Amino acid sequence: MTTDRRAGGPGADHAGLAARVLGTTLCVTVAVAASTYALGTVIGPGEWTRTAVRTLLVLALVTGLSRYALERSSTRRGEPLAPPAALLPSAAGLVVGAWALLGLYGGPTDRFSALIGLSNVERLVTRLQTARELTLAEVAPIDPSLPVELLAVGGAVLVFLVADLMAGGLRLGAGVGVPLLALWIPGLVLVGDVPPVAFVLTVTALVALLAVDNPHRAAPRAVAHHGARHRGPAVGARAATAVGTALAVAVVALGVGSASATLPEVASSSWSRLFSSTGSTVRLSADLDMRRDLAERSDEVVLRYRTDGDDVGPLRVFTLTGFDGTNWRRGDDRDGEPVEDGDTLLWPQDAPRETPTRLELTLESLRDTKLPLPTEPRTLDAAGDWRYDAVRDEVVGDRATDAGTTYAVTAYPRALDAEALRSAAGGDPDDPNYVDVPASEHEQEIRDLAAQVVEGAPSRYDQALALQTFFRDTSTFTYSTQVPPGESGDAVWDFLQHRTGYCVQFATSMTMMARTLGIPARLGVGFLPGQSEGDGVYRVTGRDSHAWPELYFAGLGWVRFEPTPAQQTGPAPRWATPTGNTATPGFLAPDDALTPGAEPEPSAPVSPAPTFEGDGSASVGADDTGAPCCSSPASRWSCSSVPPPGWCSAVGRGTTRSTTPRTPGATWCDGSRRSR
Repeated sequence: MTTDRRAGGPGADHAGLAARVLGTTLCVTVAVAASTYALGTVIGPGEWTRTAVRTLLVLALVTGLSRYALERSSTRRGEPLAPPAALLPSAAGLVVGAWALLGLYGGPTDRFSALIGLSNVERLVTRLQTARELTLAEVAPIDPSLPVELLAVGGAVLVFLVADLMAGGLRLGAGVGVPLLALWIPGLVLVGDVPPVAFVLTVTALVALLAVDNPHRAAPRAVAHHGARHRGPAVGARAATAVGTALAVAVVALGVGSASATLPEVASSSWSRLFSSTGSTVRLSADLDMRRDLAERSDEVVLRYRTDGDDVGPLRVFTLTGFDGTNWRRGDDRDGEPVEDGDTLLWPQDAPRETPTRLELTLESLRDTKLPLPTEPRTLDAAGDWRYDAVRDEVVGDRATDAGTTYAVTAYPRALDAEALRSAAGGDPDDPNYVDVPASEHEQEIRDLAAQVVEGAPSRYDQALALQTFFRDTSTFTYSTQVPPGESGDAVWDFLQHRTGYCVQFATSMTMMARTLGIPARLGVGFLPGQSEGDGVYRVTGRDSHAWPELYFAGLGWVRFEPTPAQQTGPAPRWATPTGNTATPGFLAPDDALTPGAEPEPSAPVSPAPTFEGDGSASVGADDTGAPCCSSPASRWSCSSVPPPGWCSAVGRGTTRSTTPRTPGATWCDGSRRSR
């Protein structure tokens, strides 16, 4: 005797049951596998993706077949499959998943080990610890070494088991998207990049899952003979509708996500710092907060360079223009002109130049898409595709640098001195952002103080010098990595009241006060010149990261000044070294001021920028914290579980190949997850 499925007999029920179980398992597997590929934004390409997919297919086979067998048995008895029996397929998947991970990553080699023992467990735990250290120490995309592969594949397995339990065991298909977030958050938070194909597949699978198995649907699962005859077309139409709806949702979501990137940033970046880490790679943060304390900076060597000159000045990575009263914000990198000729001068305008200085630089722990460069006009000889943004005066690439990246720069110092700067004349940049001052209840008081400080100064240069002298007066201002809490909504005004802070506060306040005087000003971010190792070689560490104001002088361009006290930065630039008090009444000259008519000494009589002993620790002049001005998170897993104070989050992107990372140090830079 045969069973007639068209008659709605037991065969029809079994076919419907098989379709539901198969459809549920398939949707969950596709959603998890696609989400696993989303980790590709933070983990480099490798065999790990194929290993993850193969493991997920094995788990899907185990859970799907066992669930179908249990469901069929319950249906024959006329009983619905309910917990705890409904949880058994997921439990079987857990056993198989644990065996697979122990065999894949718990063996003495990278080959699969079918026989599992305590030694496999010990190796697995050790590799998990190593993976955690690597994600803390490197920047994305992190190298897919065996420990990192274990972390990725193990995470995919756990997410699958939770999703399968919710969809198949508990029949809560609507909640499957929650565990999938564990695979999407690293890339979304640290990179902000959504792989379109993975996103569309994930959304399609989730929407299809609701159509395949919705236990709250009113229609009974057991139907009469007549209803069963028409079930096939109805199910087909419903499936087609579900797929169409899923694709529409995915496309709309992608469009909304792309559009949101063009909207002003309204959310605080502090949430993303929860995913940043202090690590052995360094990336300067483009989001500087005036109210944050300065965290301990990293002793990691950012770069080394050899030079045939004595004074190359700081190496700038990028510039900032937008300030909202508390935070500096930077938009996306701009398109610039390709740097194709090593003889092309990279500078926004013509300016008189002096004897050139050549630098040969080697990047070590710095991971950024921008190259550190002298603040003077320069030519660049570098392999790869680089673009020059003349507006920001930055050299930008499409991908982050790696350890060992080398390039050469020939800097042509401008003929900057008091006479040239005083006589500078001409138009200013046609950009109101350079003179924008955030509106606040204390804006006028800041303007009044700036006017008082520069009273009697006859030129823009003398005004700039007066502002610098005002801030470098150690009898008036105190350098400290701990910022007192503000009492108003204006961080600059608060700093001018408590007069305690580090380079971000000094540089920001001078920039804003210069703007109140109509002087175009912006913030430069980069590194101090570093420490000499002899024979013209200098070492720059994360502790040398720094910020300074740059003011515009017609015909000469942007000119750096140094308001941060000399004890942390050394002497001011040679063109901004005061010769005694300025015309500002009531303010003392800074410690490195000269008497009228005196020439600057080669080495100012102040404590130098931090030097490092053999153990890599920093020794600093006046700061009892042992930290220089602002030396010093990027995303990979950018993985500190605690947001680093200051303006930095160290992210680890993976370029450090060592499986035994050094103890990570924090910086005000972004040194976190990958090596980018």
